[in-house]
Amino acid sequence: MISSMTESWEELKERAYGPMDKQKSKWFNYKMLLLTGGGIFVDGYNIVIISFGLAGIETLFGLQHNAFLVGLIGISVIIGNLVGALLSGYFVDKVGRRTIFIIDLILFVFFAIISGLVTNAYELVVARLLVGLGIGLDYPIATSYLSEYTPINPRGKFLVMNITFFNIAGVVAAIVGYSLLPLGATIAWRYMLMSAAVPAAITIAGRIRTPESPRWLLEHGRKKEAIQAIERVTESTLPDDTQKFIMDSNVKPPVSGYYKELLTKYTKSAIFIGLFYFFFAIAFVNASLYGPSILASFGEAGLIGSSLYWLLFVVGDIICILVIDSFGRRNSTLTGWAGMLITMIILAFAPSNLKLLSLGAFILFAMFQGIGPGSLHMVYSPELFPTRIRATAEGWKQGIGRLGGVLTGLFFPSLVIGDKLLILILTSIAGLVLSILMAPETKRKGLEEISEKDINLQI
Repeated sequence: MISSMTESWEELKERAYGPMDKQKSKWFNYKMLLLTGGGIFVDGYNIVIISFGLAGIETLFGLQHNAFLVGLIGISVIIGNLVGALLSGYFVDKVGRRTIFIIDLILFVFFAIISGLVTNAYELVVARLLVGLGIGLDYPIATSYLSEYTPINPRGKFLVMNITFFNIAGVVAAIVGYSLLPLGATIAWRYMLMSAAVPAAITIAGRIRTPESPRWLLEHGRKKEAIQAIERVTESTLPDDTQKFIMDSNVKPPVSGYYKELLTKYTKSAIFIGLFYFFFAIAFVNASLYGPSILASFGEAGLIGSSLYWLLFVVGDIICILVIDSFGRRNSTLTGWAGMLITMIILAFAPSNLKLLSLGAFILFAMFQGIGPGSLHMVYSPELFPTRIRATAEGWKQGIGRLGGVLTGLFFPSLVIGDKLLILILTSIAGLVLSILMAPETKRKGLEEISEKDINLQI
């Protein structure tokens, strides 16, 4: 809890943020959803599209007997995500949201094109690392930006809609991937990787006129700019007395401790969100990145199976969007993890002649990810931490979580199908147990009410 912070600071936040928090959703909120979701779409597209090109990469570079290098190519972008997110969180909280919001995708476009022009496997690993670095910078901004502008009542819905762009990207990537394969497997993968630059460039164009977060501006003493940003999102002028109160206020918010504060003052929340995403990333990365090979192992290899997987993921997101602000964060989380566990057990023990049952279990696994942890990690991380370390916390979550995907993704391709499914079962169990013990309920609470009051991880 914030120590002896003056009532004036509490009143300042209430009067400044109240108009944004209490209003109904406006066009500006949906515009921010599109612009933050655009970066997440690029991430999802970029991660998924390579799964359709790995066979051609293996053939071209002679990697049929080098499963480790194939795995490294597959997850190198996630390693870049990890590093980018850990670095970005600190800088986004320190220098602001807007600048990095534009620069990161410019870097992505450049390296996405380079990745399609490499001449050997090692160059590809490096290029994909740099691609991942660019998009890894985006996550701490996206969650912070969107949560800080969105009204209280629909905030959960907006944050889930944000991550839905990732899963929509999976559907698009599957369609594009299979559409390019007729070019020849050893050349199609180049166009697949370079094609990710297209949605990134479109997103950059839309982000150029994005204002800075008013919460960040106010906490850094830029009061006039904060007022202007609030008026832009509320589409109304703040009352004169409110403007005067903000401009005349001399109170100062607590100084940010960034990672030190995150890991000492918000230790339990940091442990929870880190492990929550760690377990989910293991399940998600390996099920999605190597989804085509898993599908092939029980007789379904092609556009239909992959598209159904991502479509059901989107269906799960839609269910979560519809219920999260009434059913609650915690209940959605537990439902998702439990469904993931049940569907993986069915898939692992289904008779080999019941291929339709296996396919159904695998795509329902995707749906339960969308209902639960696949959506909720994007809700919990901005809600559990205050503005001064919100992006730092998202960077921490992305870094720790994607480490799980990296550690298992390196050897996942060399495992037999039974061992792959066992990993997915164990991570689903771990995520469910963690959530039973630690997942909080944060619905219909203001960001400051959640993160500044000592309610973290109180069920």
